[in-house]
Amino acid sequence: MTTAFCSTTDSLKPDSGAESPHSKSSPENSTQPLQLPLLALDIGMKRIGVAVCDRLGISCRGVTYLHRNDKGWPQQLLKLIREYGSKGIVAGLPKNMDGTEGVQARDARAAVKQLQRTTALPVVYQDERLSTWTAKERLYAQGLNEKKVKEKIDQTAAAVILEDFLLAHPELKP
Repeated sequence: MTTAFCSTTDSLKPDSGAESPHSKSSPENSTQPLQLPLLALDIGMKRIGVAVCDRLGISCRGVTYLHRNDKGWPQQLLKLIREYGSKGIVAGLPKNMDGTEGVQARDARAAVKQLQRTTALPVVYQDERLSTWTAKERLYAQGLNEKKVKEKIDQTAAAVILEDFLLAHPELKP
């Protein structure tokens, strides 16, 4: 599996735990080209939100969340990958507001490494700063109550991460 880091300011390269903020990102730099449709993950300590985009990269939608403490979550994700025909994975990387990586980023990288044992799909990281806040704002704007927001926040945040990735990489669209 190819693992890389993508954002509008950081480089795309195999996952080594360190990034270079000076190189331009481009999915074509990975050993396996990234293709649509994509599946996105908002990896939290308790839950993993899952979103998908269509084959043209026009729309993104949250589809579900997986429980992180369930040891079978990678296999559950494989079922979703097959169901939606995903050809790549965008994993949210929760950076601190100053751009540094903390405990949550290390945890997200560990989850991706766990996922690497079950799929050969290319995986890229997307800076996910403020994605949960944006998701919460969207859900409240739809008139959802606190309970419904809590049910949908993880998958909606994954959709925000995927939208941000697609906006930063228009070359992926046909």
